Amino acid sequence: MPRRRFTWPLAIIVCLLATFFLPITTPHRALALSSANPISITSQSTADTFPSSLTFNVTASDPSSNIVSAYIMVDLSSYSGPETHGFPINTPRHTLSLQWKESTTGNNFIPPGTIVTYFWHFTDASGNSYFQPQQQLVTTDTRFSWQHLKQGFLQVNWYNRPLDFGQAILGKASASIASISATLGGGLKQPINLWVYETDSDFHGSLAPNSYEWVGGIAFPSLEVASIVVQGLDDTTLIRDMPHELTHLVFHQIINGGGYPPTWFDEGLAVYNQQYHEPEMLARFQEALASHSLLRLGAISFSFPADSDQAFLAYAQSWNLVQYMYTTFGQAKMAQFIKNIGDPSYDFGQAMQQALGVDIPHLENQWRLHLNQPGTLTPDQMTPTPQVTPRPTVTAHTVTTNGNDSSWILLVLGSVLVIGSLGGLVAIFAVSRRTRHSPLNHSPATKDFLYLPPNAAGPNSPRMNPISPTPAPWTPASPMIPTPPGQSQEYSSIPPRKQAPQE
Repeated sequence: MPRRRFTWPLAIIVCLLATFFLPITTPHRALALSSANPISITSQSTADTFPSSLTFNVTASDPSSNIVSAYIMVDLSSYSGPETHGFPINTPRHTLSLQWKESTTGNNFIPPGTIVTYFWHFTDASGNSYFQPQQQLVTTDTRFSWQHLKQGFLQVNWYNRPLDFGQAILGKASASIASISATLGGGLKQPINLWVYETDSDFHGSLAPNSYEWVGGIAFPSLEVASIVVQGLDDTTLIRDMPHELTHLVFHQIINGGGYPPTWFDEGLAVYNQQYHEPEMLARFQEALASHSLLRLGAISFSFPADSDQAFLAYAQSWNLVQYMYTTFGQAKMAQFIKNIGDPSYDFGQAMQQALGVDIPHLENQWRLHLNQPGTLTPDQMTPTPQVTPRPTVTAHTVTTNGNDSSWILLVLGSVLVIGSLGGLVAIFAVSRRTRHSPLNHSPATKDFLYLPPNAAGPNSPRMNPISPTPAPWTPASPMIPTPPGQSQEYSSIPPRKQAPQE
């Protein structure tokens, strides 16, 4: 066999052996010097001055070259998106100390509990780049000195009150979560924080600018936090606002990864789980029934009205509708419905159909008729709602043929074509083999089998994948907190009854 037939396999084997033994024959010290990045961060710190700003400090060092450029990437969650801020370096240095102050006022406001991600990047005059591993900080309301107690997945936070106050809040909140979980058919799966403010003024100072003045509690399910105002242990907020906001957190953990529920159902569940309801809420609902002025569900599916009186009605009728659903369908079916909402294969309407056997238009119509209100569907629309059923499985069917069936002709023709094709392939192979074993290429007494290694390219071998170039330095991603659409909209407690709009 000609020597050149072994040239490529032999060359590849030599390369592989050289690659394998290179780390052994090369001094470890030389390798370490060639792979280490000379740029490093020697110190860093952050300062949270709620609600005005976040401050980031860093000192970077490079003993081998001057640092010529630097920037910081800050991601304030979904509220403004990631931003990159560069620093002009007029005098490059081996050691550099920088500070960035991120404003969190106005449109950049972020509530306590927001997870902020950031990282620093530096480049030196020799072309070395350093990407810091991504860092995180959780914002807090630094206006107060908070105390903390924890039980299971629940942590309560308070200030200016003794330890027994926090213990009482923790006990009441834990009992509330247990009751909510039994109603919804599921409980907490990860930690939550309940922040307890002492006064309305303190609480409203933690809210975004232009928040509704009637808000008495707030929940951010994406942040797993809720805030309420508690003036004393006999305060009605402990049996109204606290279970209301905790319901939002439990509910959204149950449906995590599923569809986005309409506001009327989300808020209706929260009011339904309250242990106290103002008499004014029932009176406002009765007023709407008397005047046939209930809000349509479509109008309160994405948000509640800004007007406090209409918002009060939206809370009241959402509560009544959810109460009707639990009374009509039972807790077990409602728990299945809530579980279905968390199934990404269903949207909200499909989840309802599968669990309750009714869709939203029929539910609204039946509820209104139950209240002796005008229906929302015409008689021809009031047909039973079709159930969501699994896709039918495909079953095999036996086909019976008669004497006039001509499929045997097609079968014979197909067989002839297959046999002919095989014969042609055999002939081609024979001619090719005869050519390979002619005296011009091989000795008659030699039977040559050439083995091509996986990395050896030959005329009959598959094309190899090209060797990937060395990747560029990795830029850390900026993970966003998974939030449903419009997550900047918080879940607020029921507003107090305000004077109704004048006619």
